[in-house]
Amino acid sequence: MSKNRKERLRALVDRYESNGPEQNQPLLAQEEFDDLLNHYYEQEDYDRTLEVADLAVEQHPFCPEYYKWKALIHKINLQEDAAFAALEKLSLYAPNDEEALMLRLEILTHFSRTEDARQLLDQLRPRVSHPRKESLLAFFDGLLLLQEFRYEESFGALCDALRLDPRQEPALEELMNAGEFIPYRRKLLELFDRLLNQDPFNEMLWYYRGLWHDDEGRDEEALDNFGNARALAPGVGLYDLEYADKLFDLERYAEALRAYAAYLRTPNPEESYETYMRIGRSYQILDRIDDAKQAYFRAAELNSEMYDIFQHLGECFALEQKWGIAAYNYGRAVEREGHTPECWLGLGLCHAATNETEEAEFAFQKAIGMDDRYSDAIVAYAVLLVERGEELRALDLINAARDRYEDGSLAFGAVAVYLMSHRRKAALELLTHALTHFYHDHELLTEFFPNLRDDDEVDAIFRLYGNEE
Repeated sequence: MSKNRKERLRALVDRYESNGPEQNQPLLAQEEFDDLLNHYYEQEDYDRTLEVADLAVEQHPFCPEYYKWKALIHKINLQEDAAFAALEKLSLYAPNDEEALMLRLEILTHFSRTEDARQLLDQLRPRVSHPRKESLLAFFDGLLLLQEFRYEESFGALCDALRLDPRQEPALEELMNAGEFIPYRRKLLELFDRLLNQDPFNEMLWYYRGLWHDDEGRDEEALDNFGNARALAPGVGLYDLEYADKLFDLERYAEALRAYAAYLRTPNPEESYETYMRIGRSYQILDRIDDAKQAYFRAAELNSEMYDIFQHLGECFALEQKWGIAAYNYGRAVEREGHTPECWLGLGLCHAATNETEEAEFAFQKAIGMDDRYSDAIVAYAVLLVERGEELRALDLINAARDRYEDGSLAFGAVAVYLMSHRRKAALELLTHALTHFYHDHELLTEFFPNLRDDDEVDAIFRLYGNEE
């Protein structure tokens, strides 16, 4: 849209909105009503669209286009009686209008008036010759067959719709998302391939082919398809976003950030909590902590009820050793529905770092209460007890956990707790056991004791098991 046209539309919208529904509205030309209707519809403001359509009917009662708008919006709002009332008015002013009859077919199908829709479909078929309109008829045929539980025939009709118009998105959406078509998914991929062989520049088909691979867990293939769609239609936000999300899934974080930046530069990007969380996680993993925090702050502005925003903010501030701010954010995380034991662990570690031992103990207990096999929390709690001089409690905690289960974190954590409790012989025996069963987790121990490699006896044990690996 040109700058002048945008300015004229903005002035028209301002003029319309300056008068409330109860006030006398200015007389508007049909072209002005058309602009207002398209504007509000594109904004998905259906209440305002219907309001404008009502005023348009009042001022231009013999124009069938406005009854079409009313019927369409009532359909969207699931107002069945009102939709058909608008269609009846439309039939008075445009009884044989092809678009009006297609809209009637759409609404009949939408409200599952299958028999009436089937009769109208049969009436329209001899009248329609353009491939795109034939494609729409095939689409509605597919929906009606679906309502009649004739799934294979429905799938075939929707495939016909796509062959007639390979850019018909409603047919693509139905073929991709209807659970009844799961048995035919391989045939759908074959159809995509045939259509792309005929026209490899159809970015919409590349996009849906990417979604097909994504549903099958084929991340690399999905990424390639989204990349093709993006290359063929630069600046389409949907393609940029899917491409960025897939890069994120593949842990290609630097590339994902560039793709997210491209997405946010597209016209009217949807700034969602999910997108900013992925941006934040990408920055965080790349150790760009300040950028990560800014992304999480934006996510919080968009949806402050999600616990993971504050969990990751807590992680960022903890990395900077800003324990008080980190604890504040972890505290906000545990107040929110769906929070995980990791949130309580993070809170406990922050309190432990500032010697708030009672608060730390409470948080560790909460984490273990949520998951009694959460080894990181069990080890952290045991370490806290040792540091408080309660070595026997710490050993009882570790041993009770090891009686129930064992993993690498618990095994090497037990070594650390025994070393801290000055029980070296038992610690070395536990180290041998841990290296035997969980060698690949051995770095967990040096996280507790960075200088442990300087211990000749421990180093010899490590080298022995390292050589065996």
